[in-house]
Amino acid sequence: MKSNFSRRAFFAALAVGALSAVGTVKPALAHEANCPLCAMPVVQDTATTDNEVALKFGRKRIEYRCVFCALSEAQTDYKNGDVTIYAPSEKKGEPIAIKRVGGKWSAPEGTLFAAQKATHKVCPITYRAFASQAGFAAWVKAHPEQFGKDAKPQTLEAMLELSKTAVKSP
Repeated sequence: MKSNFSRRAFFAALAVGALSAVGTVKPALAHEANCPLCAMPVVQDTATTDNEVALKFGRKRIEYRCVFCALSEAQTDYKNGDVTIYAPSEKKGEPIAIKRVGGKWSAPEGTLFAAQKATHKVCPITYRAFASQAGFAAWVKAHPEQFGKDAKPQTLEAMLELSKTAVKSP
């Protein structure tokens, strides 16, 4: 007896039935983690502002709450070897690559940092990287509760020195 129903159609129908039995497909949630230095949640990117800081060490990619936390761990837990830290800048989708190659730190020319000593609760605001003086000034103006009128941008060297003072959360 010959059927009008082919094997291919049968298996396709079977696959559709199996998928519908599993349920609806859910969208992927944003990756959420705690900062390995301060143990506070890593702030996720928004539609207008990048917030995620990532340290690349060999094949590892580790997310941090702020550039201060990443620089601190780069000088302690990852002090031997080359690292790259991708710090969000004032330009959405254009992180600043801070590198240590052969023991020497570098960042793109003109890179500045906000480094207003504050608690880790607000460190994604108070510790940031900027591609320009104008970007720094706009950020400080947008966050008057964290920065005083006399806030000054810091160099990479100053940020490295400051980040050596970090205390890791238990």
